Amino acid sequence: MKKSVIAIGIIAILGYVGSSWYTGNVIKNNIDKKIEQITQKIDNDQDGFSITIEYSDYRQSIFSTNLHLTVKVIPKNFSWLIEDTKTLFNDDITIHHGPFPIIALSEGKFTPQMAWIEYAMSEALSPELWQLAGNQPFITAKLGMSYQENLTIKLANKALNLVDSDSNNNSEILSFINGSLEVSDGDINIEVNKHLSDLHAQVNIDKFIYKNYKNFSKPQVTLQKFNLSAYPNSDKTGIHYNINADKIALGSHNHYIEPRITFDNLKYQGDTLHKTGVIIPNHHTEMGKMTLEFNTSSEPVPDDQKIIINNLMVDQENIFNPTNNTVDGLLKADAESVLLGLPNVGSVSLDLSYQNIPVTMLSNNFDYTDFDDKQTSLNSQISLNKFHFKNTIGEVNANAFVALSGIRSRLERFIININNIDSLKLNVDAPFNVLAYFSAQLKTPNEEALTPEQIEKENLSIKSSIAENNFIKIPLFTFEKNNIEGVYSEVDYAKDKQEATLNGQILPIQDFLQKVFGDN
Repeated sequence: MKKSVIAIGIIAILGYVGSSWYTGNVIKNNIDKKIEQITQKIDNDQDGFSITIEYSDYRQSIFSTNLHLTVKVIPKNFSWLIEDTKTLFNDDITIHHGPFPIIALSEGKFTPQMAWIEYAMSEALSPELWQLAGNQPFITAKLGMSYQENLTIKLANKALNLVDSDSNNNSEILSFINGSLEVSDGDINIEVNKHLSDLHAQVNIDKFIYKNYKNFSKPQVTLQKFNLSAYPNSDKTGIHYNINADKIALGSHNHYIEPRITFDNLKYQGDTLHKTGVIIPNHHTEMGKMTLEFNTSSEPVPDDQKIIINNLMVDQENIFNPTNNTVDGLLKADAESVLLGLPNVGSVSLDLSYQNIPVTMLSNNFDYTDFDDKQTSLNSQISLNKFHFKNTIGEVNANAFVALSGIRSRLERFIININNIDSLKLNVDAPFNVLAYFSAQLKTPNEEALTPEQIEKENLSIKSSIAENNFIKIPLFTFEKNNIEGVYSEVDYAKDKQEATLNGQILPIQDFLQKVFGDN
């Protein structure tokens, strides 16, 4: 009995050794083909750069293979300039053969795997990074491939804190970043199938702060408690993203200004659908605060030089109609308060919906091919369900609706006239005192309170501007309602009706058209 068990064990070991050696040969025989496929796909999927992948010092053993891998990118527009070649990777890696690599088992992969690659950044590659990371690899990576060619990628980095004073003037790292870099421990995990159509990703990093002091083309980036996950949406037509962050700050600088935008307590959930070459967004976004600063050269930036939006919520939903290449959707936004400098100018709400809108209008990428035929007609609707602005003086409200029909190629370029308008509704209620208070706040960003004289001055200025620019002659608007001066409108027009409403008047349709549109 014992001999039988020993014999079975020996056969199992020999079988595993043989399968592992066989897998190593498969890897060796196919590595050139795989490299060619990878480089071709990367080159075909974008126009920015070409990539070259080379290996050397190939050493195969029974359970693993060691080799030296070099990855370089060359900008396609300047590929003839040798100095523009960037080396992304140049180090040794180890490939563990299947079917059950120890490294895969340690990662919880108990199904057969063709190969798992293990990498730890060597001290020889960058002695400086090795030392800054605490005399250990700054980056470690594991990449697994199943026999179905599904990929598992795991990247991890050690914490790093680098500023100008931390190293000498000959520092390669400092010359590369041209500033300061603070990074916490982080990790990236990705699983994707061979066709790249089923992707799951997770990114976690507590802190990433990069500041550039010399190269104006490079941005300033801050991430705090940043978490990103991505996976296929329910119908497999796109990728669903979740992003959560305590803070994301993006800044840049040139010779004139140094703007920066900061998002605090950001929560984002959304799908990105790729249809007919256009990205169609669906997302829900919440943030505790968004801050825009125009000149961050001096820290801290004074409050009167900031624009702050508190408790902002944005929703966008889109449904693609493949039969005519259009989109039905909505856009909603709410901001609890908006500060332009010191004064709180008020709260804002927007609710917009649309139907049968050409998909290319979402990106201003007009469609000159599939739907540019003279005979192709389109019926579209756009509805401003609500615009609401409120400050300490009062409110501004507006809603509108328009239904359009006509040749698609003209509608998507907004080449329209009265014959294209099937229906039009408009309601505007904007008292002058509310507008004047807002205008006065814009002109005094360093003052929290306004005097009656400042408000009255802006009231007179608005009235004067309306008169000087002949805005008062536009028949769609009136400038008094219930003895309160302002900008008001009430319009209800439909092509198939005999009468239309214009600011309280019911007019025959022809009189309405003549009064509003004249000879058009």
